[in-house]
Parts: sequence; C-alpha cells; structure tokens
Amino acid sequence: MLMGGAALDAVGVPLPDETLAAARASDGILLGAIGGYKWDANEKHLKPETGLLDIRAGLGVFANLRPVTVFPQLVDASPLKKDIAEGVDIMVVRELTGGIYFGRPRGFGTNDNGEETGFNTEIYSVSEIDRIARVAFEVARKRGGKLCSVDKANVLEASMLWRKRVTAIASEFPDVELSHMYVDNAAMQLVRNPKQFDTIVTNNIFGDILSDEASMITGSIGMLSSASVGESGPGLFEPIHGSAPDIAGQDKANPIATILSGAMLLKYGLGAEDAAKRIETAVAQTLDNGFRTGDIYSPGTTLVGCKRMGMEVLKALESHRRHRREEEGGELWEILEVEVITPPRLGKTYVPDFKLKIHDFSALLETKATSAISVPFDLSGYKWYLQVSPMHKKNNDETPYVALALILWPYMLEQGLTVHAVFKFSIYDHSNRMYCGCKADYNFDFKNNYSKKECLIPLQELLKWSSFLVDDSCVFGVEILKIDVSSPERKEVVVQHKATTVQNFFVQKKGFVEGTYTWTVNNFHELELKNFFCSPTFEVGGHKWYICMYPRGDRCSTDCLSLHLCLDAPNDLPRESKNVAKMTLSIQDQKNGKHVTITTGSALLSNYSLVVFRGSWGWPNFIPLKKFKDPSGGYLVESNCVVKADLTIVGSSNDG
Repeated sequence: MLMGGAALDAVGVPLPDETLAAARASDGILLGAIGGYKWDANEKHLKPETGLLDIRAGLGVFANLRPVTVFPQLVDASPLKKDIAEGVDIMVVRELTGGIYFGRPRGFGTNDNGEETGFNTEIYSVSEIDRIARVAFEVARKRGGKLCSVDKANVLEASMLWRKRVTAIASEFPDVELSHMYVDNAAMQLVRNPKQFDTIVTNNIFGDILSDEASMITGSIGMLSSASVGESGPGLFEPIHGSAPDIAGQDKANPIATILSGAMLLKYGLGAEDAAKRIETAVAQTLDNGFRTGDIYSPGTTLVGCKRMGMEVLKALESHRRHRREEEGGELWEILEVEVITPPRLGKTYVPDFKLKIHDFSALLETKATSAISVPFDLSGYKWYLQVSPMHKKNNDETPYVALALILWPYMLEQGLTVHAVFKFSIYDHSNRMYCGCKADYNFDFKNNYSKKECLIPLQELLKWSSFLVDDSCVFGVEILKIDVSSPERKEVVVQHKATTVQNFFVQKKGFVEGTYTWTVNNFHELELKNFFCSPTFEVGGHKWYICMYPRGDRCSTDCLSLHLCLDAPNDLPRESKNVAKMTLSIQDQKNGKHVTITTGSALLSNYSLVVFRGSWGWPNFIPLKKFKDPSGGYLVESNCVVKADLTIVGSSNDG
C-alpha cells in the first residue's frame, strides 16, 4: 500500500484513505521508510512525515518500543569502548501521540516587539501518562524487572505530573523496580554506562532524542527495529532509519533493521514468539558467518549488498528449518526439525470473556459432529455463543482445521442495524500457561448472526501437540474487544468485561441415547395462515420434544420457512441439568426421497439456554419459501410435507 513520498507522487497525499483502511483491517503493519529530499520543500500537510503522524493517530498507537541491542558480532562497530558497549540490551518505551509534537496551541505569532515567534505546547493528561506507564511496566516485567522513567520534573510542570503518575502506577507492579532520572543526566548516562538501563520510559520528545542517541551505541541505525502499539488494533512495525535517498537504488542499504521489524511484528503483533525467535537466530547466524553491509563492515568480514544480505538471512532461516546435526553417544545423528503449525501467542495479559473446556475431545470427533456450540454468555447487553468446529475445511483445502466462530443471538438485533464486533479466539497452551489464537471481526445483522469461522490449528497438529490437548481435553476461549452499532447515531458500546464465564463440555464415549421422529403435515395451506404450528410430542432421553414450524418465517426471517426443535416444559428441568445433544432436522423431497438437512453439530441444551431460546433451538432460514413451494421440488405435494427430527444425547455439561 502507498504511503509517504510514493503516495504523494501517485495520488497527491501522504496517507491515502485506502491505505489507512487497509491498515486498520490488518493484524499488523510492516512499514518502510517514507521520506526523502525530494519532498523537503513541501508544505507541512504534504510532507511524507505527516503521513507517519496520521497513520499513528489513525491506528491509535501510542507506545513506541525501540530495542537497543549490541550484537556480540558487532561490538567493535560501536563508537563506545568495547567494555562499555558489550552486553548492552535496552528497551526504550516512548510515548508517541502526545506531548509537544501534538499539543495545542501551536503555531506562529508576533511578540510585543513585533518579532515573529514560533511556539509549541508540552501537555500530557493523566490517562495518557497512565497508559504508557502500564505498557512500560509490562515490558520491564518481561525483561529484567527494572524501569527508569526519564523526565525534566525539576523544571517542567508536564514532567512533574509525569513523575507523579508513573510513581502511582508503580504500585500495580510491585515486582518491577522503578527509578527516575532527569533527561539531561539520562543522555549522559547512556554513553557513560548504558548497561545500567534495562527499560526506559519517557515522553514523546525526550524519547525521540534518547532513542536515536541510544541507537548509535549499536554502531549503526541499520540494525534497529521498532514497534508502535496501542490498547487494541494492529501495531505498526518499522526500522528506525530513514529512506537514505543518497544511496537509493545502489544496493547498499542494510536490510537487517527491516527484517528484525518483521520479527517484532510476529512477537508483539501476532504473539508468534517462536517464529520471531527463528528470525532473530537467523540474523545472528548470518552475522556469525561474517557477512556485513557497508555500514557495519570491518576488515576480515565479507562486504555484501542489501540483496545479498537478505538472501543470506533467508538461507540461515531455511537451513535451521531443514535440519540440524547432533552428536550423541559417539554417533552423529541428523534430526529433522518438525515445523508445528500453531497459532500465535496472545500474551499473558489476555483474559477470555468466555471459556469452553471440551473433555473427551476424541469422543467428540467420533460423534462426527460438525461443531460444538456453547451455552450463551452475556456481555455488554448482548448474548453470545462460542462455536468450535473440530473438522472445518478451508476452500480448496482437504486439511481439517479446528475452527472457531462467534454467534450473536439474533433476537436481540433489530432489522436494518449492524453490530460490528472485534474479538480474539484462543486455545490454551498448557505448557506455556498462555492462550494462543487470532484476532477477527465481523458485521452481525438480522440474518447473519454467525461470524466467519477462523481456523486456529490443523486438527492433526492439535491431536499430536500435548501442550494444547491434555488428558484428551482442550480449552477454547473468546475475548470481545470492541462493539459498534450502526444505528443512526453510530454509537460504540462500552465493552464491560466481567469474570470469565466457564463451561465444561463432557462427551460420552458410548451409550448415546438416540431418537427419530417423522412428522407429516397434511394441511400446510390451511396452517400457513398461522404464525406457527407444532407437531405432537415425542420422547428422547426421558424428555418430551416437539417440532415447531413457522410457515412464513420467524422474527429473523420473512422469506424462508423456519423450523425449531423444542423441549417440552423446559422449566421443569433442574437448574443444573444440562445435556449435550446432536440435532438434525430435514424436509423430504417426496418425488425422489431426498432430504434438505441442517445439523447443529453439538449444542448445549439446558434449562438456561432453552429458556433463552423459548424452549427451542431453531433455524430461521431453513429453506427459502419459493423453493419450498415450487411444485417441481417435491417438498410440498398437495399441501403435504414431511419433516424429520433426529436427536442424539451425547453427553452433559456444567458450569466451571
């Protein structure tokens, strides 16, 4: 997608609307350098750098993470003495969307003497400071447990508030050691004794300056990556260097900063820490092999261009994936590296709103159920369901995947309105005590209340990967991040997270209770004048059931025949009584004996969920009325139709 100088040349603006829209819809953005001498004389709103500020604001990213690591292979390239530079590993956390770069008022004016003046405002709110502080404390917690907050609290009121709030937030992180330092001293200490720092947090302008200063400790800005992240939505990942127009097209640039930015995207944007580690290892291996671009070249190493350096990193990555050799007991073994396709980690801060633990997962597969559907859980005024499909197949792919979908109860939706939800699906990794998964979003409306199925992991990988499947049980979850309603006022619903709702799902290995009932409707043309009509009751599993037909559609359908399978007197069930059932409804084509069939897979049937559904599980859009009434179809013959219900009780459920 176009941005910066390329966008200015192509469409006349530094950040086209379609670029921002595509960025917002992505899981992460890898950004290249965007400036150059060519556009230096442009007005401010037509400078490439304006596009960078706009995309940061558009994505809501406010925290810039800039690692400063001195590679052992490049310690001699540092302008500092070896004993000072060796072992430096700092993370600078810079506030990105506040402070003097964005503060108002700003502009040009005239003073009392008639001289032209320029002015800017350094301003921060409590919420801006608190959120960047929490990000920094979380980063420090995962590193060395030390955080240094840099300010100018002896002079600036904005820094006084900064120090006050960072100190207050520290009480939430008792395991992290907090210190404070004035910015002028920090600038000196970075070159005097950089190893004293683990994680630094500071405001926008101080972070801009200090991170550039710290980058030179490594010997070249061509080695350094960065990440810009927000509270939700995709992150922005980019090398810290500019576009270097003086060497453009000469195959001289160092690609490692961009490669490592890709690794940061995997680690911080997608939670794929293992994949990120493989890239970082490949970069280190390439440096070990002696390859250097001009900015990090030293005698005795091999000088290469940008393309060759990229190819060498790729070769190191592919070599690691193919095989490794180990010596054991005097024998040389060649061990194939098995690439396990697992979903990215979501981080230790991820907490699902709803958790479904499926026990006896292999038994679920034996039922050949297409999916398992949970009981409803309430969140922010809506009822939601989690659907787990254990054998979902992508288009043109025969590989079965375990896939998840989110269901919004359609009877809470009004016609013409759309509910847009952003959410994260997950599966629990027991070995790392962390959820892995993916982010998705969907526009729910009156007739489309099932989200798209998101493939988490190939079924065969799940079955052989003990981290996810322990004692034949696995745990799935969903966290809803954002809800927007497309009403005339276009309101955003505040997502009110509660304690995680937990549901246990037990599937029997044998002893299923099965039942079939065939209902012949002899006078459909008379009955279709009613809103609905029902079959006689039939018994399965000690309970009475019936089929309910809406001849002109129910609330969620006006052009389709609707069918519901209902439990008679659900309120008589004990509150704790929950059955897991596999249900199928079908209409017979009486001309050739074929059936139109819809199967739920496995759904949790309980007093609670059935009451919510008015005692039924239904299919509003079972078959289009036009197709149902077409004489050539054979579904309605002389006002007669045949409906069949197949019901199998396959297990039980309880609250976790």
